[in-house]
Amino acid sequence: MRLNSFEALNAFAQQLERGIAIINKGAFQTKVVVTPSSINEKGVVIKVSILKTFIQSLPPAARSSRMLRVRVSVAGAAGSMTGLQHALEAIEALDRYLVSPDLRLEVTDKEGRVRGVPNSRIIQEISPEDSFMDSPDSISMQDVQDDRIVTITIPEEVEE
Repeated sequence: MRLNSFEALNAFAQQLERGIAIINKGAFQTKVVVTPSSINEKGVVIKVSILKTFIQSLPPAARSSRMLRVRVSVAGAAGSMTGLQHALEAIEALDRYLVSPDLRLEVTDKEGRVRGVPNSRIIQEISPEDSFMDSPDSISMQDVQDDRIVTITIPEEVEE
């Protein structure tokens, strides 16, 4: 079976939702949304947005892999201390999941079983200059946004 960029993006979003739910043991529910989406959730959501998909040209061996650059954002309104707590818990769960050793893309097969995609990997980059809130001293409703860039590498051909 060939896994294309769209399928990989959606598989990654489902994988994040599963992984974060396991880490938090049901402490809170955070929806993972692939953008663009018409879903307008109250509170905090995790948005997954494709930035670029490409095949590396060098070295020649890399041509057998496709790279997806994805922005993963914990975003929403933290209108209270509970909202702030939820946002921080979502970020911590995302961090714990994305630093898992040997993290690779997972897909759900026709029988509903989750399996890892051979020769895939997931790594993240975090900018130290990111800001969590626009104006932390303000007493008005605060929008929070924590961004990271995730690179997903998948083989051009995935065997079933």
